[in-house]
Amino acid sequence: MIYRVMNMRKKLSAAAKAAVILPAAAFCFIKTDAVKDAVREAVYRCLETVIPSLYAMLIVSGIIVRSGIHTKMPRPLRSFGRAVFGMEGGVFPIFLFSVFAGYPVGAKMLCTEAECGHLSKRRAELLSGVCFGAGPAFIFGCISGQLYGSSAAGRVILLCTVGTDILLALALRFFPDKKAKAETAPHFRFDGNMFTDCVSSAGRLMLGICFMIAAFAVLSAMLTYTGAAHKAGEVTAHLTGLAPEVSEQLIAAFLDVTALSGLPKNDYSLLPFLCALTSFGGVCVLFQAAAAVSGKLSVKPLVIMRLAAAVISFFMCRAVMPFMLQNVTVSASSVSVHSERSPVPSVMLLLMTLMVLSSYSLVSASRTTESS
Repeated sequence: MIYRVMNMRKKLSAAAKAAVILPAAAFCFIKTDAVKDAVREAVYRCLETVIPSLYAMLIVSGIIVRSGIHTKMPRPLRSFGRAVFGMEGGVFPIFLFSVFAGYPVGAKMLCTEAECGHLSKRRAELLSGVCFGAGPAFIFGCISGQLYGSSAAGRVILLCTVGTDILLALALRFFPDKKAKAETAPHFRFDGNMFTDCVSSAGRLMLGICFMIAAFAVLSAMLTYTGAAHKAGEVTAHLTGLAPEVSEQLIAAFLDVTALSGLPKNDYSLLPFLCALTSFGGVCVLFQAAAAVSGKLSVKPLVIMRLAAAVISFFMCRAVMPFMLQNVTVSASSVSVHSERSPVPSVMLLLMTLMVLSSYSLVSASRTTESS
């Protein structure tokens, strides 16, 4: 009986994957212009927003965990994290860093901690749901700056997203790690090989993230072409009272949070929805987190906790908006739609990363040859 159930699940999973892959493949063959435009937009989004705001954070996060810098946090702060949040000494600095660093950074750091034996697998999975944040660079650059032309809305989004993570971390205190190991003496190690490894690892993860964004851009274009996005937008519009085209764009942002920049400018009534989607991160970001942990951690707790975070952020934003935006003057001319930022720095950054990866591979190959 159990074998039949497992076999049925495998068949249903295979059928579901085929139901997504086959129409997507047909769409790529039939609507090549729409696919080309979607991929082009996704590439520019990566070059202008994602890479500048995330790539450096991925490198720094790798250095923090692998070098052991996070174990050097002053004892009072470690005691505070343990007493208030029930977090181990090395976890509290990861929490503080990840809520400001960018979406997949926290999951990657926790996965490394679990691999090193400092956390149990289950504890790392639960913590990945709170060590999660868009980061100020994305919030102020991609959302607040482009949609409102001021930092006031960005401060509201940042407060609500970070505040939600703090509330979830407090709730997680009631689920301690029963298999926690005794804390070892703080260690610190930093050398050229470790730095090169962190750069190459961040480069590979960044490349995977950009490919994921491009794939979801094609998926969104397919949903738009088939009319599914429009139908979903109409249903959502009835539930939220928003215009159908706005609801359709919110659904696109639910799939890929970077699509929030396509919403109407200077509409502060959308701010609670922006907070909710920024806290959730979007389906694309959840796939990015899954890629960051490479199957070594389950992302189910992350998905459940981020859905809860979206609801909390929505109502938290509605509560703080009257106080934080009471002196904001809405001006349509204050929003700059045209961006003069050049993608050249991001392209050069990718080229340098490829050079590092190539040299690192050559060094590894030579070491293997010498040892053999």
